Amino acid sequence: MGKVIIALFLFCSGFIYGQSSEMLSIAVREAALRDRPNHLSRVIVRLNYADEVELIDSQRDWLRVRTGGSEGWLHQDAVSEERIVLGAGDRDVDRDAGSREVALAGRGFNQQVEEEFQSQSGLDFSAVDRIEARAIDLDELQRFLEEGNLRMPEGDES
Repeated sequence: MGKVIIALFLFCSGFIYGQSSEMLSIAVREAALRDRPNHLSRVIVRLNYADEVELIDSQRDWLRVRTGGSEGWLHQDAVSEERIVLGAGDRDVDRDAGSREVALAGRGFNQQVEEEFQSQSGLDFSAVDRIEARAIDLDELQRFLEEGNLRMPEGDES
């Protein structure tokens, strides 16, 4: 009986450990690996476009991942299941959008559509452009939250 249990244990261990892990690629210019699954938690490390991470677990819109010696949480919008490889002359390099393109896409525009819409409507997007150009230092934001004793409500991990 003992030999059967040991054999069963070894078989199951080999099956579990033999499975390959799912690898994901960072699909945004920079992603913050966080210690908890919410946007206001402490940043462990910053990852760059095309960096690879190993999926460990998921919780709603958040993925628990491992990369190098770090383990933490990434929002699912920051990753792709497709492997992204960067190299001189690779087409993948061209997929990395600049901040201007990302801002326009966030409004549903590209540069040409915005210019055409602006000329026809007479709207001035300069105030929006100034707001979008503001950069928030995430370390400074984290210090502000900690010094102000600000926390997400219990149970709200989004």
